[in-house]
Amino acid sequence: MTLGAFFKDGSAIEGMPMRIAVTLILFSIILGLSAKAFYNFTYDNKEKKLMGEINLIEKRAAAMYIQGGARDFNNPDDFSGSMGNIRVNIPDDVVFVVFGGMPAPENKPLETRDMRTDNVYYYVMDNGRVQAGSSIARYSSNSSDLNSPFVLYPGKYELTLELVKNKNGTYVKIE
Repeated sequence: MTLGAFFKDGSAIEGMPMRIAVTLILFSIILGLSAKAFYNFTYDNKEKKLMGEINLIEKRAAAMYIQGGARDFNNPDDFSGSMGNIRVNIPDDVVFVVFGGMPAPENKPLETRDMRTDNVYYYVMDNGRVQAGSSIARYSSNSSDLNSPFVLYPGKYELTLELVKNKNGTYVKIE
């Protein structure tokens, strides 16, 4: 075969559309998997950042709880007790974080706290993921009878943690 006949022969071009289609499909699959992996990587980093903020609260509360010296919540003249401030930043991809309660079936924070689960904290992500943990400390919000869990929504907070006690036990009150 001569060089001129080689360039005039069109038999190789017949399979070209199929090769282009297969190449485009494979490229699309690879690009889609890469985008999904990047999304998961950034989402995991945001969740790790949230876990760092939750661990900061949990460790401070556990240290207060172990140390003891709670203020009597029902006695306004009692000024003793452990107290501390902490700054946290809850990321935007979090629906809410609850200290002192278990997740409800409809993914809403409970209004009242159950005494058997007041040492549980959990968070709900915007993709529906729910993750729970437990602590040595028992948590409560600043309600009049220490009977409601503490709920955080996305944003920056300066929280006050105080060790208080009432007839039901000792709690880390968060406000």
